[in-house]
Amino acid sequence: MVTSARVRALGQNFFDRLDRQVASARATGRDILDLSKGNPDLATPPHIVEALRQAVGLSENQAYPPFRSKRSVREAIALRYREDYGIDLDPDTQVTAFHGAHEALMALPQALLNPGDELIVADPCYPPYLDAARLAGVRVRRLPVEETAGFLPEVTRPDVVGDAGVILLNYPNNPTGAVADEGFWAAVVAAAGPARAIVVNDFAYSSLDFGRQRAVSVFSADPNADLSLEIGTLSKTYSMAGWRFGYAVGNADAIDALVRYQTVVYSTIFGAVQDAAEVALRSDQSSARAIAEEYRVRRDAVAVILREGGWHVGEPKGTFFLWVHSPRGCDGETLAGHLLDDAGVVVAPGIGFGEAGRDWVRISLVHDRPTLEHAAHRLADWLRVAGEDAYTDE
Repeated sequence: MVTSARVRALGQNFFDRLDRQVASARATGRDILDLSKGNPDLATPPHIVEALRQAVGLSENQAYPPFRSKRSVREAIALRYREDYGIDLDPDTQVTAFHGAHEALMALPQALLNPGDELIVADPCYPPYLDAARLAGVRVRRLPVEETAGFLPEVTRPDVVGDAGVILLNYPNNPTGAVADEGFWAAVVAAAGPARAIVVNDFAYSSLDFGRQRAVSVFSADPNADLSLEIGTLSKTYSMAGWRFGYAVGNADAIDALVRYQTVVYSTIFGAVQDAAEVALRSDQSSARAIAEEYRVRRDAVAVILREGGWHVGEPKGTFFLWVHSPRGCDGETLAGHLLDDAGVVVAPGIGFGEAGRDWVRISLVHDRPTLEHAAHRLADWLRVAGEDAYTDE
């Protein structure tokens, strides 16, 4: 059977490859602690689960829901932006919903760019950004980020933006855990202005900026959404990863393009999930704050153990990841192999997120605290025993 060139160009999904490695190691009977992926482990708050139970029985949710999603859930998304960020969004022209933020990200270059146009992303970045660009025939320009610059890309000058059509960033950031402030977003939006490039923030970790109750939105620099979009999800904020509900908000023309693409390619979202999402967005946000606090406590506990054990941990200001540098003489992929073989701990090699991540690994915090602390002690013990000799494959 002949497959298309676009599918052949995709290669293997990075996270699927990690899953296969974990399964292979566990098949031998070994005790493997998997810290490689970001699948939230905390339970969805009970009031959201109950809302779904009730919504499933409604006759209106047995039929096809509206292509554009229910207006009530779009109003709820707009409500959160008004209450959390002081931004007024029109639910009819500036808000749309998707089966998870992943679909919105895959739709982005298809809806806003033409084949051969340029998309700017940071390096490292979330790998599906690159898959989305390949499928759309879009050129990608990657801007390396450095720890000394807070893992923020130098995309704050018009000459750097050039003729790019879209600048796709992600703060709070996966994989580095970095966050952005109002000044950064103001500089990016100003730099994008001359080219009329759309600035997109993948805001998946909006509730996980540990220095603030809510992370800084790109709309802090563009309150009228003249040049910006934000893509969000309920997966992390409310531990609803399996529910598959995401959204895009912002520039009305861009939203219209996404809607037209989505209604042809992705169809509709189960009405009961939309109803439960509305409850999550409209209800008291104490459960979201409790989820964020648990991740903060986990971050603090694991970072302390690793640092005391000799590891260099990048300043983890947000998300539920730690970005850990490989000691001298070993790249992240080699290190990940050593940790799996010798310590029974799986981490994500930084090279999977981009060339600038070559000497890093990502550790996720989506396990209970005892498990995470046990894994962290394994890593600390391994480094103490192995020392620098472990990193010289000679």
